[in-house]
Amino acid sequence: MADREYTLSQKQAINSSGHNILVSASAGSGKTSVLVERVIQKIINGEDVDRLLVVTFTEAAASEMKERIRAAIVKKINEVSDIELQNHFSMQLNKLNNANISTLHAFCMSIIRNYYYIIDLDPTFRIMDPTESELLKESVWADLREELYERDEDGKFALLTRNFSSDRSDEGLQDLILELFEFSNANPDPQAWLQQIAKNYEVPSDNVMDMEFIQQLLAEVKTKLMRIYRKDLDLTEQAINGGEPLKNAAEKFQNEVDDLKTIIDSLNGSWDDVQQAVSKMKFAQLPRGKKEEVQEFNAYAKSIRNDFKDEFNTIADKYFKLSSEQMIAVFKDAHELMMKLIEVQNQFAERFLQEKLARRSLDFSDLEHFALQIVLDDSEEGQAIRRDFQQKFNEVIVDEYQDINPLQETILTSVASPDPGNMFMVGDVKQSIYAFRMADPSLFISKNNQFKDEEQADERIILAENFRSMRNVDDFTNLIFNQVMDTEVGEIEYDDDAQLQFGAKYYPDEVQNNTEVMIYDDSQTDIDDKEATPIISNKNDGQLQMIAQRIQKLFADHTQIYDKKEQKMRDLEYSDIALLHSTGSNNLEIVDTFKKYGIPIQVNNAQDYFQTTEVSIMMALLKIIDNPYQDIPLAAVLRSPMVGLKENELAFLRIGKKNGHYFEALLYFLNEAKLDSNNEFQMQLKTKITHFLEQLDHFSKLARQSTLVDLLWAIYDETGYLDYVGGMPDGPQRQNNLHALYDRAKGYEESSFKGLFQFVQFVEKMRDKNKDLAENPVVTDVKAVKLMTIHGSKGLEFPIVFLIDAEHGFNTMDEKGRYVLDRDAGMGIALKDFIHRLEIDTVQKNWIISIKKQKALAEKLRVLYVALTRAEQKLIITGAVNSADDTLNKWAEAVDTDETLIPAEARSKVSNFLDWIGMAIMRVPSVVEKYADYNTRKLQGTLIPDVELKIINSNELMDQQGLTALKSAQIPELQQLNASDDIADVDKLKQIMNFKYHDEAATTTTAYQSVSEIKRVFDDPDKFELNFSEVDADQHIKPQNRFVMESLMAPRFMNEATKPKAAEIGTATHLILQQLDLNQPINATIIKDKIGELVMNRVLDEQVANRIRISTILDFFDNDLGQLMINHPENVHREEAFSLLLPAKGLFPKIKGDDDVLIHGIIDAYFEMEDRVILLDYKTDFVLPGSVEQGIEKVINRYQGQVNLYAQALESILKRPVNEKYLYLLSIGRLVEIQ
Repeated sequence: MADREYTLSQKQAINSSGHNILVSASAGSGKTSVLVERVIQKIINGEDVDRLLVVTFTEAAASEMKERIRAAIVKKINEVSDIELQNHFSMQLNKLNNANISTLHAFCMSIIRNYYYIIDLDPTFRIMDPTESELLKESVWADLREELYERDEDGKFALLTRNFSSDRSDEGLQDLILELFEFSNANPDPQAWLQQIAKNYEVPSDNVMDMEFIQQLLAEVKTKLMRIYRKDLDLTEQAINGGEPLKNAAEKFQNEVDDLKTIIDSLNGSWDDVQQAVSKMKFAQLPRGKKEEVQEFNAYAKSIRNDFKDEFNTIADKYFKLSSEQMIAVFKDAHELMMKLIEVQNQFAERFLQEKLARRSLDFSDLEHFALQIVLDDSEEGQAIRRDFQQKFNEVIVDEYQDINPLQETILTSVASPDPGNMFMVGDVKQSIYAFRMADPSLFISKNNQFKDEEQADERIILAENFRSMRNVDDFTNLIFNQVMDTEVGEIEYDDDAQLQFGAKYYPDEVQNNTEVMIYDDSQTDIDDKEATPIISNKNDGQLQMIAQRIQKLFADHTQIYDKKEQKMRDLEYSDIALLHSTGSNNLEIVDTFKKYGIPIQVNNAQDYFQTTEVSIMMALLKIIDNPYQDIPLAAVLRSPMVGLKENELAFLRIGKKNGHYFEALLYFLNEAKLDSNNEFQMQLKTKITHFLEQLDHFSKLARQSTLVDLLWAIYDETGYLDYVGGMPDGPQRQNNLHALYDRAKGYEESSFKGLFQFVQFVEKMRDKNKDLAENPVVTDVKAVKLMTIHGSKGLEFPIVFLIDAEHGFNTMDEKGRYVLDRDAGMGIALKDFIHRLEIDTVQKNWIISIKKQKALAEKLRVLYVALTRAEQKLIITGAVNSADDTLNKWAEAVDTDETLIPAEARSKVSNFLDWIGMAIMRVPSVVEKYADYNTRKLQGTLIPDVELKIINSNELMDQQGLTALKSAQIPELQQLNASDDIADVDKLKQIMNFKYHDEAATTTTAYQSVSEIKRVFDDPDKFELNFSEVDADQHIKPQNRFVMESLMAPRFMNEATKPKAAEIGTATHLILQQLDLNQPINATIIKDKIGELVMNRVLDEQVANRIRISTILDFFDNDLGQLMINHPENVHREEAFSLLLPAKGLFPKIKGDDDVLIHGIIDAYFEMEDRVILLDYKTDFVLPGSVEQGIEKVINRYQGQVNLYAQALESILKRPVNEKYLYLLSIGRLVEIQ
């Protein structure tokens, strides 16, 4: 490609000039080549390279660009014969070393080095390592915090601390101060930004409607209410057209629509008008009846109404719970708190800056702010400097423009020519994925919208052709984003300009690949091969094994790829494959699985650095060198190859001294324990412990007397650990990791911080925050599958890409803290009411959370775009779900539309990549035909690619081929063993093995059973009469006569980062129905208050509480039994426990004796009326909307026997018959009578 042909749009980007230019360059469009060629063309046209400012995102990008320009200049020197041109090019080659082709920070550094006197700065400063900067921040804050406590005469600092911290620690305020510092510093004027976020709580004239923030909020609320209004109006019109069966419903819906219109009109009045109108809003129930028109209408309307009712309830709950008087009181308290926060923040920023200046040190943020101060200085000299820059640079070229922030934008525009503009900005807003680094894609979006207007001077150029990927990758990416991305969910339109155009026409025609979407279905768990059962432990393990087997199949099929460098087909290699995922949280499990399958894998993720075995052991050793009285690090070192104790030796040491620290047990063993000198085990253990303690004492002395790096190298050298890990699997990488730890320690000691204890503490903090001290060096050119995060893959490309863990939930932690920050909207806080022990989320916080959710979704879409466009030749997406049938039904319902764009409500509710992808592919013709039962409509269009949707369950995964592959990978060599002699009396062995106890069945049951454990016995509808003699315990998979729950609930720490399961939500709904006070009116407010109370009292988890559908509970109280419950609370008994003694042989026919089994259960509710007894049981089983009657029949069959057992127990308690038995199905709001 030395003399490559550029496309028309590329030529336009290379040659256009004389005004500001924005180049929107899609993935693989060759933007770097275009940038280099633009610089070369300017040099050819007589431009000096040092009259250009070229700003790149990374130092590596700057170096690559310089080298490309250097190579191009050398080529031109050799090509031209004109002496004058040769001299010109030679001069440019000399100037290239000093040309302004660098990162923005390097450019800022050059400004400060040349003009430091403008801001009175000591020119001998150095740049702090990020590690040192983090340490210094915490040190400065610790000192300042102590001073603020001492000077806190009015108690405002203590109040601030209590509001943002927990009862056990005040680190919450520290986290806020440090995060607020980062946010404010990303702005050109941090002070102005801080003042603005406080202004959002200032109430002018004691009228909330005069607040700018409130007007912005009401505009957003109006948009949402109008959407609800239009949906409700549409349903009302359908009800009106439904005739007589829907007449009553139509009238109620019309009243609803009128009430919504009243609320919308009230937005122009006072706050109290709106609040009162919202509080009076009541949604009618769906019509009842068995007529076909009613059933069809309800089937269509239920989910739509539930969605907009939930949205309305969210608006009411988040924004309109308080009157204007209450709002003003909250805002005043919040404003006072904000002013104190900003005062403290300013003190911290000033103290931190002064501490850095005292050390003659600056960080990267200082470089940007000081450079901006210089170029914006209003003095005559400052203005002259700004003019010099603007005249010096004929063009300002900015690469990766989508990732800059407002501060960086201001610096660049200050040195660029104001009129006409001379900025050349290149980027792709669809790849802006660095919000955590304060990147602001709105800057790109704003210019993109502005520059496309042909009537204004500035220009937008589109580079859409993808020269990286095959057509199937382009078409699949377009397929997804045409359906899921727009300004409402994604911040930009995925229009014709955004579409990927196929440009890689060099691929041979015979290379044809379809994109695959592989889903592991965890609902199918039966495996015929009993030996294979434990091989798949859970759905995540199933997905990983599915991926490993797919990779094995690629090689078994002798897959070939096109080698672009060699320009020919060749066999696939492991290094051609990349696994991408959103986080590295399960990297260790992936590596373990791939090792079982014999697949080499290389992890490229700095976050895993401290989890590696070798670094973990070294950190444990450093901890006990500092303080040996730490049991877990000590045990880790003792068990490691450095000492090599076995489990029985560790146990023996602890038995000698059962109490106290484990280090005390070591000392006791050596100094006080009575050892047997003839006991080889004890003597060998004594030798090991003696040597270890001598080494530990030596290293402890070295830590006090020498440097940290000397200590580390002494450990490597004297223990031989560095050499040892070199002999382990991935030895070179492990040695690199230990060398990296040495380098990190060296960098730490080159800062102003010293000491082993502080180093260990800092490493712990960095690990807790998922940060690393530096980039983890990775051994390159390894023929192994690459595993990395999507962020880590940006800028890279691979022949075959697996996007794995696509079902992994998005991180929403920002929404759940005591504050939330947004660059544009400001800061939202929660106020603590210490008297009533309540926490009140301000309206500002709730509003900013909704804004951040939309921004976060847009960024997640962009992350997905980056992931898909890393693939050159084949793309495979994988995920794992609890039930593929439920998941496909959910996707099919979401895309029940003829529009290309999936409805915004469905797209905005997505919490993982798999749902976006799944919804989009459900309308692909090949998928529609394969999964015809889901009745989805085919997407219309001519460029719809074939997609292979594969549902894999454990049976398929562990078929003979897959199982054999795994077993052979686990056991590479099996030796045949021949027994030459008899080892026992065969007849005697047979007699022993064949012995049977006469009442064996009785040994395999227990005297206690719960109804939940034995409910599987009732799955056969023929057993609803409780004819226990027909029940066979063998029907249960467990080999004992007890029907046990499949698993216990996972402990809370295992569920903290996971989405609540349906069972947890169902249990919580049961709890609400049990706890509600029936002596007061049941409405949404009462239910919300009860949920809040249970969360406050830590009875309910907040994540679970947020997913309880209040409408589901209200639906129950609208049915006949619910009304009976409200009208006669004195006759209602809820959560009634019982015990019932039944003959064991009735349940287990193999048991011959007369033993009894105690059955225990809990009745959800029963009504003891004068004339009848009614039994009620709530069920949360999901019933498919498209097959309600069949679903109900399945539920009845499943629980009929269980309910009859409840009835038998209740009759024995009350000594009167149970007249009616009902199941209430919460998922569809239906009351079902059990006969």
